[in-house]
Amino acid sequence: MPTEDGPTYVPQADDSHGRDHPHQSRLGLADLFDAIELLPVHQVEGTPTRNKSLTLLWAIGQLAAGEPRLTRWHDFRARVVPVLQRYGRPESRVRAHYPFWYLRSSRTLWEVGELEGLSSDTPRVSQLDQLNPVAGLTAQAANLLKDPLVRGRAVRVLLTRHLADLDHAALLADIGLAGYDSAAGVPTIYPQGTLADGSEGETARRAITAYRVVRDSQVAKAVKELHDHHCQVCGLRLQTSNGGYSEAAHIRGLGAPHHGPDRLTNLLCLCPNHHVLFDTFTIYIDRDGIVRGAADGSPISELRYHARHRIDPEHVSYHRQLCGQDV
Repeated sequence: MPTEDGPTYVPQADDSHGRDHPHQSRLGLADLFDAIELLPVHQVEGTPTRNKSLTLLWAIGQLAAGEPRLTRWHDFRARVVPVLQRYGRPESRVRAHYPFWYLRSSRTLWEVGELEGLSSDTPRVSQLDQLNPVAGLTAQAANLLKDPLVRGRAVRVLLTRHLADLDHAALLADIGLAGYDSAAGVPTIYPQGTLADGSEGETARRAITAYRVVRDSQVAKAVKELHDHHCQVCGLRLQTSNGGYSEAAHIRGLGAPHHGPDRLTNLLCLCPNHHVLFDTFTIYIDRDGIVRGAADGSPISELRYHARHRIDPEHVSYHRQLCGQDV
């Protein structure tokens, strides 16, 4: 039977209930990221489908929300199909049983369990409906991904390697991973509100209660004054009619999921261009204080320091790891 998302595997009964089998080697961080990077995906007319990568990202979102790592087929289909319909490729048919079953091609990341009674190595939807097995992240992968920093890096690999052409902010918000696409995180949480009808010619508005991260404006002002608005990456000082202009960039973002501190040791003084590049994980600071491009590690400049501006190396390391370094 031809498949859309991977090779055929003979099902094995799973009696581990989430425990690692004795013969399995310990999964390391580099192994985890390599498995995500090299995730085998089916192609339609030379274009990779998104079913596996979207499903894997959804599963990471479930883990971040505190949901069980394994999901029963009936629930899986109901929850994953809307994601595939909205973000999958138009030319790829939405069939939830393909990622549910064929993500097993990456046994490091995914498992299917409770398969007793399955008589075929390529189960039909009717068989899955009858047996209602479970599938999800392996115990070892889930254990590593419970760490927010590891989870953030895994999300970055999935987005940049497999889902680069999607609206990342919208996708992550839909699956419970809002903020993972930015070093700044999500500073504002909007609880569900009531959509009010706008009068004719007006835009409808939603009544909400907003909880915002309160930033200390004096701390931001201090870092700008210490550097006299010179960017710590390129040295540029923007001069406006109101004086110098620069931006205070948090190294470890204040917003979720980073929850960094609003302190001088967690701030950089940057020009708008390098602030954007820093927040989008396009540049990072290496252990020697050299600013490099995340794509190829090419040196850009040496970070400018100030004697009265101490930068916490732990925050720099946190950002660097999200850029794929120091794994």
